[in-house]
Amino acid sequence: MRSVGKFYDDNNFPRGFNRSGVFTVNEAQLLETFGRTMRGLSDGSLLPISEAEQQFIAEILGQQDIQSGYGKCWYKYITKTSTKIRSYTLCVSQRAQRGRFEDDDVLETDTEIDI
Repeated sequence: MRSVGKFYDDNNFPRGFNRSGVFTVNEAQLLETFGRTMRGLSDGSLLPISEAEQQFIAEILGQQDIQSGYGKCWYKYITKTSTKIRSYTLCVSQRAQRGRFEDDDVLETDTEIDI
């Protein structure tokens, strides 16, 4: 596979692929060296010129099982950057912080609840 320059993703991995803790050393090197080519091949802005690049395209399109190091590395990169991490926090409403409730905070119900 050809290299068209170093590949960086400062949005998802601001400290680099090596320091992210997500990729192995070999995967980080593959992404840095061939990431721009892999991105170009996957989005169609580059045409394949070698057998390895044609195999890569077939793997990421699902026409073949992912067996090459390029395909595995790119698949891992895509899954790590496309999944959204949701974090939940406990928060206290401003009404509870004030220590009082307004009249419109009380819900009116037609049924009685026996406790």
